[in-house]
Amino acid sequence: MKNKLIIASALALLAGTPVAHAATSSYNVTATWFEPMTQPRDSIFKGTFDYDAATHTVTNLKGLLSESMSGSDASNMNWLSLNNQLVSWYDASLGGTFAAAFKNTTTATFMGGTWAPEDGVAVGGVYSGFPKPANNPENAYALIFVPNNPLSPLSQAQLDKIAYADFVKNSPADATHEAGYFYGGMMGAVGMTGTSVAGYGALGTMYGYPVAQSITAAVPEPETYAMFLVGLGLIGGIARRRRAAV
Repeated sequence: MKNKLIIASALALLAGTPVAHAATSSYNVTATWFEPMTQPRDSIFKGTFDYDAATHTVTNLKGLLSESMSGSDASNMNWLSLNNQLVSWYDASLGGTFAAAFKNTTTATFMGGTWAPEDGVAVGGVYSGFPKPANNPENAYALIFVPNNPLSPLSQAQLDKIAYADFVKNSPADATHEAGYFYGGMMGAVGMTGTSVAGYGALGTMYGYPVAQSITAAVPEPETYAMFLVGLGLIGGIARRRRAAV
């Protein structure tokens, strides 16, 4: 009876680790859009997400989006928190899953309340709520692509479809602002976007376009390893006792 209780405890410990959920894994992602007008500052999204290989489902996408029009160099740009994954879909023709993380809890980004990159191109990158500035929800998003094998490098066709948009306004009185710019992704009625000609028919509003996206496996937390090793140790100890008793 005691051995059964120990085995049950060990299995419970193992069940509490990500190893028990073989189909779902956690990953890190970094996407970069080259910004010719703000060099050496590019627009960069650094995030994390969970991926279910059995269903090709991306969940919990979140991260930080840099604002290349802020700061004096690449080391001190503003970074927006994009913590709301609001859209995701599987694209069989490209062999992977799209997912987008937003700053707000709504997708309203471009004029007309839309968000898709092609919609942004169609309206010239004008903000949602135009023409009244007070109606601008100041949203931002990053759209990534996760191949069927998340660790595979993106093909050019896949890379061409990642995109971002930033309509968040910061005070023009900020000491880091350069003359003539209204930082935080707003240039009058137009926000900062990054799109490719091949993917959406036009470059971003400041000619930005995607140049790279990399995905790496997330390293489990130390406590996860500890729980797993404790569980294995308990099971190993039980096996040794059984062999000694035979």
